[in-house]
This record gives sequence, structure tokens and C-alpha cells, in this order.
Amino acid sequence: MDGASRDIFVISDLHIGDGGVRDNFETGEKTPQLRAFLDHVGSEGGELFILGDLFELWQMNLSLLLVKRRALLDQLATLRLTYVPGNHDVDLAHFIGTDFLHHPFFARMRAPFVRELGGKRFRFCHGHETDPFNAGDDPGFGRMLAIFAGIFEDENGSPLLRSGESVEDVLEQFGDSMLTIWRRAQATLNRRGAKGEVRPSSALTPAQSPDRLGEHVVGVRAELELGAHDVTVLGHTHKAGRIGDWYFNSGSWAGPLNSFLRISPDGHVRYLEWKDGRAVEREMPVVIPDAEPGRAPRAPENPVAAAISAARTLFPKPTRPERSRWILIAQGALAIAVGAGVLTISVGQGSSAGWRLLVSAFAVYALLDGSLSLFAASRASREPPVRRLLSLVRGVASLLLGLVVLRRGHVVEVFVILVGIWAFLSGALRVAASVVLKGMVESRWLLVVGTGSMLASLVLLSLPASAALLKFALAGYLCYYGAGELLAGIFGLRLPRRASFRPSA
Repeated sequence: MDGASRDIFVISDLHIGDGGVRDNFETGEKTPQLRAFLDHVGSEGGELFILGDLFELWQMNLSLLLVKRRALLDQLATLRLTYVPGNHDVDLAHFIGTDFLHHPFFARMRAPFVRELGGKRFRFCHGHETDPFNAGDDPGFGRMLAIFAGIFEDENGSPLLRSGESVEDVLEQFGDSMLTIWRRAQATLNRRGAKGEVRPSSALTPAQSPDRLGEHVVGVRAELELGAHDVTVLGHTHKAGRIGDWYFNSGSWAGPLNSFLRISPDGHVRYLEWKDGRAVEREMPVVIPDAEPGRAPRAPENPVAAAISAARTLFPKPTRPERSRWILIAQGALAIAVGAGVLTISVGQGSSAGWRLLVSAFAVYALLDGSLSLFAASRASREPPVRRLLSLVRGVASLLLGLVVLRRGHVVEVFVILVGIWAFLSGALRVAASVVLKGMVESRWLLVVGTGSMLASLVLLSLPASAALLKFALAGYLCYYGAGELLAGIFGLRLPRRASFRPSA
């Protein structure tokens, strides 16, 4: 059977990962369904077009992903296939036409192309090519948001939240709401709205920001009006369907549906879904009613409310005290002990030997404090993921501080700067913990501790480089900080244990 007599099966936007906790495709148990679909394409004697975002390279390591998906690549290579990279797998685009990747699947990669079917010229592409903020190779805001989502998914242990929603969807809602607020603030400050001004939300893809769907369609229509083709077949937006007889979108396999298009040699386009091991034909959805390419969905009425809702979904209010109470008490006791020791050194010794002992004692404190924070993070598998993230950041910062102080801290000016920066960072993390863990065991006390630590950092940084004065200031700060952590661990609010936080599987 030659190519002219074959039906063309079109899929896009699978976003396949390496099988880890960031892999939404694997979480949805899509691999067996995809392999069955590929068998179906082969049995039908069809030709498969994959129009971009086959792989999720915005969140995954390229080489690990390809190694983990070798069996799938082998199966794909047995089909009559064409693969056009999209924006999420654009890292592969420059391999087109080269011999860098020797697996036969990659010999099927090509740039967007046109094929004549039924007397019409069909252009097959991913759809990001006409999007000025996603057409290039450089990472934009959308890619950075996806990277952050991957980090959150690692901490969460799953791409799904306890609510059942995906981390990426909720983060996209939050990011788009915040950028809408930013855009409106800019418009308020600059009523003239200079033409050509780059809007932050335009760095998101239409899949990440549905309000950009209209802009996407305008770009596709403008490309079509150049006259090089008559019909555009694409993906990118995750929204399957048609606009008139010139726009056909294959949708996505990243969500609940496994949608695809089937195009006959005479140019007739059908919409189907792969469900329960078979192809089910559906009525073709209409992407934008009345075929109005410039008409975009309305923006959210209240982006602030949308952002708050997304934040609450990402960081649900815990319903039990954290198990790291004893870690917090140990950190408080350690700070008080070192603070008292510093005060003893300050009163009893004024020599350079006393100064070196003070610096060494503080370095040891920072190393122990950081180790306790990392231990707390490792033992907090059932805690909210943001709690673990805050502990990890604090632990790493403290360990780095201790190591730097041991090496460079004997110079008074350097020591002041290091301690001041650490006090501000540590205080900010405690404030963040108190806000995120509102209603938890130590939240009220940590707000006081964190705020006081940030103020103390400003005092330390403003002091003259005097070893004698710094000794007393540091002693007072450590005693205050340690007392606050002790109060947080011992007398904080205790909540009933009847509900436990369980990360979604």
C-alpha cells in the first residue's frame, strides 16, 4: 500500500516522561493504551503523524527519558511515521537531518510540511510555530513554570494533588492569574498602553493560558492567508476540534481523553478517541463558535480570587500538628546554648583567641542547625510538600553558611555580612512557614521569630565592624531566636490527629 492510499492518523501532545513522579502520562497509565493504539494504526495499514510534544522535555532529562522509553521508540519505528517536534520537545528539533541520534525513530523527524489530500494542501505542524512567544528555542515563562511544577511534583510525590487536580493545571491557573494582575497594574500605570508591549501572559502557551486561544487562532489564520496551504492540522492547545474547514486540532493525550484525527486520502477529517482498547468516533468539536478566529475567551473576572483559589489548592491547610516538633525544640535549644556561650565569651574574653572561638562556635551551630533541618525534611514524608521544601532550603543555607564561616568568617567584616544575610533568609523562611502552616503547631510563634530575625539581620548589617559589639549583638540574637523556636515547639497550638495529610499516589 503506497502513501497516497493510506489513512493518516494524527496525534499530538502526549507529553511522555521518564516514568517518574513528574510523568503525568505514566500517572494516567497511558502507556498500555498508546501501545494498543499503535498496534491499531499498524493493523489498519495507516500512516501516523505525531505533531509535537510527544516528549515532556521541559521537565525531564532527555537522555534518561529516551532510555526509559526505548521499548516505545522501538514500536514507533516499526510504523510508517512522521514526527514533527513541538515546543515541549523542541530540544530535538536541531537533530533533524543529522546523524546524532541513531535510533531509527529519529530518522522520521522533520519540520512542518505540506501534503496534498483530495485536492487541498494540508499543512501539518505542532502549532507553536506562529506563536511569537513559543516559536523559538529559548526557554520562556511557560517553560520556567513547567520546571517549577516539576520541582513541586517531586516534593508532592505525584503529579496529582490531594484534590485530584494536576499540579501543572493549578500552577498554570495561579501563574496566569498573577500575570493578569501584573498586566492590569501596568495598564493602570500606563493608560496609553504602548503598542508592541510584551504582555507577560503571552509567554504562556494556549494550553497553559486558555485566554490565549484566540491569539493562537489568529496566528494560524494569518499563516494560512499567505497562500502556501489551504488547511492547517496541528495540536499545541490541547483543545481538539475544528474551525470551519481550514483548522483541525488533534487535541491531547495528556488529559482524560486520548483524542486523534483520521484523515482519508480524499481529505476527509474525522475525530476519534481511543477508549477501552478501541477507536470510538465522535462528533467533531467546534474550537471557537461561528468560526471567528479573533475571538478569544473572556479573561477571568477576578484574577486575585483565582490566584488565591489556586494557592489554597496547592497548599491545603493541614489538619494535624507536624511531627517535627522535637526538631524545632532541638534547634531552639541549640541556638540558646550557642547564644549563652557567645555571651560568656563576650564577657570573659576580649582577645583574638576569644573571637576565633566565637566564630568557630557559630559555624558549628550553623552546621548542626542545617543538619537538623535536613533531617526534619527527610522525616516529613507525610507533611505538606511545601513544608519539606522550606526545611530543605533552610538546611542547605545553614550548611553552606557554616562551611563558609569556618573558612572565611574570622574577618569581622565578612562575618557580619554572612550572619546578617543568613539571619534575613532564615527569618524569611520562618515567616513563610508560619503563613503556609497557618493553624499548625508553631505558626503563631514562628511569625514572631521570623519577623524578629529579619529585623535583627538589618541591625547586624548596619553595625560598625566591631568585634566586641558584634559579640553582644550575636548573643542576643541567638538567644531571642532560640527562645522563639522553643516556644513554637512546646507551646504552639495543638490540633486533633483525626485527619492526616496523604500525598496523592
